[in-house]
Amino acid sequence: MTQNHNSSSRSAEVVTLWQHQTKRDVSALSEMRGYWESLRSGRLVPLRSEIDPREISGALEYGFILERLQPGAVRFRLAGMHLCDLMGMEVRGMPLRSFISPTSRARFSATLERVFTQPEIQEYTLISDDTNGAQLKARLLVLPLKSDGGKVDRAIGCLTTEGVVGLAPRRFRVLETRVTSLINGTHTSSIAPSEELDRLAPRVAGFAEQQETFKPAPLPDAERTTGKPHLRLVVTDTP
Repeated sequence: MTQNHNSSSRSAEVVTLWQHQTKRDVSALSEMRGYWESLRSGRLVPLRSEIDPREISGALEYGFILERLQPGAVRFRLAGMHLCDLMGMEVRGMPLRSFISPTSRARFSATLERVFTQPEIQEYTLISDDTNGAQLKARLLVLPLKSDGGKVDRAIGCLTTEGVVGLAPRRFRVLETRVTSLINGTHTSSIAPSEELDRLAPRVAGFAEQQETFKPAPLPDAERTTGKPHLRLVVTDTP
């Protein structure tokens, strides 16, 4: 059987990974939070076992589930493909802080702990700079969950970006943190300290070392005392 091909059909567009651009899908964040709130249904925190991925199909690419193994150790149990694209590898089993730059990591880890101990809803505004200075903006949402044992040691959330993904891995600085307490409903917001951002200034200037002033080598003793060169050029026309 002969199959006719439509010559007017549009050929597939090939885009290299480092040129791939994603939009910050705000709807994914809204879908994830709305679903979590519906499961909560007046309770402090919903159960991990109540999560049905089919109910958040639009957020799965950006979504993840975290497990808190011990204080300061919060790792991915599941993660969507977008997170793997940002890291350039499978992120399951990796700590969430691996997406955060060293300048923001300690502060981020300390804040993240309160998702499980308070508990809290946390939202982050993030930014990543590649070696060419191109910026990738991101938003991170973390929502607490209870395990079947009744302990708040799980979390569900989203990480969405806006801009060119570029070469992986991408690591982000924290620009702003917004927190909602599930105990009293208060909202707080904090901006990253300016000194954290200032630490990156030397990187922007480049990798060149500071050049030192040229210092000529000292003259030989004979030349320094007589004022005449130590070596002389002798020319002769004798064949």
